[in-house]
Amino acid sequence: MKRFVMPSRRAFSLIELPVVIAIIAILIGLLLPAVQKVREASARTQCQNHLKQIGLGFQTYHDGYGYLPHAGSGDSGNPPTDRRDWGWAYEILPNIEQQNTYDQVDVAALRQTVIKIYNCPGRRVARVMNGAAKSDYAGNGGNRVDSDGFDGPVCRSAGSNNSFPGRNINLHSGIPDGTSSTILVAEKLINIPTQANGGGGNDWSDNESWAGPGYPDGDIMRGAVDYSNSSGATTWYIPARDINISNPDSNMNFRFGSAHLLSMNALFCDGSVRSVRYSVNPLVFKNICVRNDGQVVGADDF
Repeated sequence: MKRFVMPSRRAFSLIELPVVIAIIAILIGLLLPAVQKVREASARTQCQNHLKQIGLGFQTYHDGYGYLPHAGSGDSGNPPTDRRDWGWAYEILPNIEQQNTYDQVDVAALRQTVIKIYNCPGRRVARVMNGAAKSDYAGNGGNRVDSDGFDGPVCRSAGSNNSFPGRNINLHSGIPDGTSSTILVAEKLINIPTQANGGGGNDWSDNESWAGPGYPDGDIMRGAVDYSNSSGATTWYIPARDINISNPDSNMNFRFGSAHLLSMNALFCDGSVRSVRYSVNPLVFKNICVRNDGQVVGADDF
């Protein structure tokens, strides 16, 4: 009887080993972009879902009061001590299953309460940073968000001292340009270095909690901020991808933006969530931020 003999295995030679390693490295390099695309797509989808939940909170608030949540007020300081001066991120809490947070007596604890749907997973983990729970989303204050204007759907409130006439915007009568053509809430631009403890960046528009910034405050409010370009003509800042510099332009404090690659997510007044390109025409972007300028914009324009 013949005995079965297993064939011997030949080990890699010193010449073949580097070749195998190189092939593995090439395969990893080919797979990495695909993995990154999958992660980006997943993060974008989660971000869109967060905005949809915020949209439901706005709608439920509107159904109860007859008008949209507010941008807040600075009547009792910045950050304001009177909760009547707090903005939309606080006002909608009972409508997004956060009644206990809304009723929290300890303001310090409240401002460190992480609200998961206020964070975009493509940018950062939902956690307390530099002593505060942040929001990656901001209400749309139109093109006068840094003044006393009320041309956006999220308007300054009357305030605890009634210092401002205030506007209670009704979704049916207060958005004459159309709810499908007007941004309600969108992602906000931030300076990346500030997101790590001890970071060297300077971003005064992401230094406070979502709970209680006064108006105007870029922590919870953004818009189409106007400026003069190199030729002296007036134009508007459009959304941009997150920056990474030590001394950013102060105008970024009220700009929309995102961590996503080519566009930001925006919740419109009709409850839909759509992408707005970083390359959007400045005038078109101003038009979808202003609720009552008579300029109706189609989805293909942004």
